[in-house]
Amino acid sequence: MKIYSKYFVVLFLCFTAIFMSGWRFHLKKNRPLLLFNSRPITAQTINYTTRYFRVGQKIHFIMIVPLGFKDDHIRVQLVKKEEKTQHWGYKVYWAQDYQVQKGDNSFISYIVVPEKGYYFLQIFEFNDFDWPLVRNDFWVRE
Repeated sequence: MKIYSKYFVVLFLCFTAIFMSGWRFHLKKNRPLLLFNSRPITAQTINYTTRYFRVGQKIHFIMIVPLGFKDDHIRVQLVKKEEKTQHWGYKVYWAQDYQVQKGDNSFISYIVVPEKGYYFLQIFEFNDFDWPLVRNDFWVRE
């Protein structure tokens, strides 16, 4: 009887490991993606991403959500890395709420940043402002 229980435990652990690796792959594959481009984003320009921009230049971005939006509103927030702020060197530079269609797989827009520095853009679902759906960083130079 002991031998059967050992085989059962080993089989159970193997099955659990396979299931968890498959679940992790599923989560990683369906993670939202945020890309930046200096040109308007189309099917032809989506592969030419960059993270370096000039002051006053339009920064086009696309957020791709493989599983679709769960809410009909999102908040786009631009955060700047500052050397002298109270919040660990980060300052919310700009934020805007947008309406999206539930189930849509992408959101395209642009921003213009008038100051040089290191920034990151993060996008939240309207029902959870604690954890962003996606975050990516970029630099603005003179």
